[in-house]
Amino acid sequence: MEYSRIEKILASLFVVFLLLASINFLRELEDIPQRPDYRYYQEKYGISSLYENQSRLMKLEKDLFQIYQQAESNLTDVERIYLFKREEYRVALESGNVTEDTPNRLKEEYLSAKEAYENAYYQYLSAKGAYGQVHSQLEELSSRIRELEMRANEEYSRAYQMYRLKVLLLKLTFVLPLFAVSLLLLRRYRNIYTSSLIAYSSLLLLYLILSAIWSTVQVIGLSLFGAFTTFVALYYLRREYFGPERIYKRRIAQGKCYNCSFPVKDDYLYCPNCGAELKEKCEHCGALKPIHLEFCPYCGK
Repeated sequence: MEYSRIEKILASLFVVFLLLASINFLRELEDIPQRPDYRYYQEKYGISSLYENQSRLMKLEKDLFQIYQQAESNLTDVERIYLFKREEYRVALESGNVTEDTPNRLKEEYLSAKEAYENAYYQYLSAKGAYGQVHSQLEELSSRIRELEMRANEEYSRAYQMYRLKVLLLKLTFVLPLFAVSLLLLRRYRNIYTSSLIAYSSLLLLYLILSAIWSTVQVIGLSLFGAFTTFVALYYLRREYFGPERIYKRRIAQGKCYNCSFPVKDDYLYCPNCGAELKEKCEHCGALKPIHLEFCPYCGK
């Protein structure tokens, strides 16, 4: 049955509108199963409270690190002054200008610098110890959080995979019966309406398969699926349109040699280019007919 162009356009629009409505309906089906919430698993393993402790320790570590750096810088300055005063006092002793038993300005400055150096050194050790202790606690806490996050992620991933499986089964319960009904209607009634219906259900099923593959393995899976479908399409085209018999018949119909595609005339028995036999005797009527034809053009057998 022939259909006008406007009927074909309307049938195509019918398929497009149905697809848009059905895809939107399939997306709404994702809200029916309960979607797992990652925050639940964080609370289950106590990760949220550990995050608060980690934030507090990070702030404390930052403050102690600044104090530690300041103490280290102060120790460097005080140590430089102490070494200078000590050397100055030693030179004075060796020159005989002062004695150890006689108090003077150089000795007082040396002893004051030494005391300042010792105090700065103790402050440095205290700041370094406090910073190191908090830093160690922070590393242990971060390691604990990573361990608990790994457990929470594993449990959440299992729950999410189960959720996706439920959604897929729910979508299949809608798409597969629709596709089966469309296929049955097409086998019983072959017209533009059933053809549009099978096209709609087939495209919807294809969309569901591709979306499932994309959500599972994304680019790699889609690439593998595309490579497989391309291979199947090339194999089908090769078998249906580029098989040896198809090529032979197409070349014979074009007045060419079936073997090398050299132009030949109807009365040629052999190809002048490759020497292939072009005619064979019909078993029924004895006439010479082109080779590789299923039926004789003279007797029809």
